[in-house]
Amino acid sequence: MRAVLSAWLTSGVLAVMALLALKALAPVDGDGGPVDEYAQVLRVHLPWLVFCVLMAVAAGSYVRDWATGFGRALAALPAPVLGGLATAFIGVPSSGTAVGLILHLIEAVLGVILGLALSKALSQRWDAGGANTREHGEWRRNR
Repeated sequence: MRAVLSAWLTSGVLAVMALLALKALAPVDGDGGPVDEYAQVLRVHLPWLVFCVLMAVAAGSYVRDWATGFGRALAALPAPVLGGLATAFIGVPSSGTAVGLILHLIEAVLGVILGLALSKALSQRWDAGGANTREHGEWRRNR
């Protein structure tokens, strides 16, 4: 239980940082003018996806010893999903509509899947001793 609480706390701190970054980066809505989709993708959706991956990697590092992927997903999923819901409340322009909110939630789930896969791959490589370190000269033998 301690690992889950640590995972939630760490990913929650990253979620707060992500929401602050989204609020600062989000383009201003025009008054009925054309919407710049590229600005929304590069300034809102891409940073949110990257932060969701980081949240899942941070949470996955605490619960990497768990045998089931379902338990890891339960430890990593709350902060990105709650953050995705919070984007509508803090006024991020692309999440004010139902479609934008659903898109943020889809990005949160996709980020968690990618982050947990990355966390699991990194932990397996670390456990197998495949990390290249210069201290023991292994980096030359592995190349």
